[in-house]
Amino acid sequence: MRYGSELSWRILTRGFAIKRPRRWTSLPLNEVDVRWCWTFVVLSIATLACGRSSLVSVDVFFGDSGAPGPADPPYTETVTFANGLRLALTESPELTLTYPGASGNPFGAARTGHYQPVRFFIPLQSITLSHPLSENFVLSEFVGPTVERGGVWAYVDAQIADHVQRIRSGLGRPVILSSAFRAPEHNSVVGGASYSRHLYGDAVDIDVDQSRSDANTIGQEVFNEAMDVGVDFVLPLIDTSVDVSGQTRVSWVHIDDRGFR
Repeated sequence: MRYGSELSWRILTRGFAIKRPRRWTSLPLNEVDVRWCWTFVVLSIATLACGRSSLVSVDVFFGDSGAPGPADPPYTETVTFANGLRLALTESPELTLTYPGASGNPFGAARTGHYQPVRFFIPLQSITLSHPLSENFVLSEFVGPTVERGGVWAYVDAQIADHVQRIRSGLGRPVILSSAFRAPEHNSVVGGASYSRHLYGDAVDIDVDQSRSDANTIGQEVFNEAMDVGVDFVLPLIDTSVDVSGQTRVSWVHIDDRGFR
């Protein structure tokens, strides 16, 4: 399937011409890259003299309008990431039925909008898992455990993917995602909370090597970056620490964009 749009026009003003070229994207139906970038290619400017009209050629590729905002389940038919990658989602009624009812969420009636069962999912069997969702992260890093368990559906929230990238950029070093999306059955097996945000695809656990003597320092650095980039919720480090030979060390940092604080 070929996707494209006529992106050409020419605007003539006194001394300026703006030209926008045609661009085409050829991708499968469920993988539509709609990345837009502002690019100004103006390397030569004609002399603008009194009473003369000159032309300046500018190639413009429209780009991201900003970071992804919050999204609540059941979500919509597409998800668009900060790098412009847009994925088409598919309904899975069988999986949706396994979600807990929104009315039972631990925060009461005021938060039911954030806990609706997920309706639209990424079809993992018909998508390229190596798709980059940001500069340093690809889709498989968010859905790897689901795929390993034979899962065929997942959801990755665009805002949490953007926040993970911002955390990584702030730290200036790689981070490992130990957990992201978990279907209700998977979540139950690993002992997750009934209304864990992992079910809704907007939670990520960032791994901390607990065998390191500086694990607590590393965990605190990740925690601080998460707060700085504006993540909705960061679990206190005491709740993600384990005993290592009599010492309490951070093992992971849980972050999520639940839509409220």
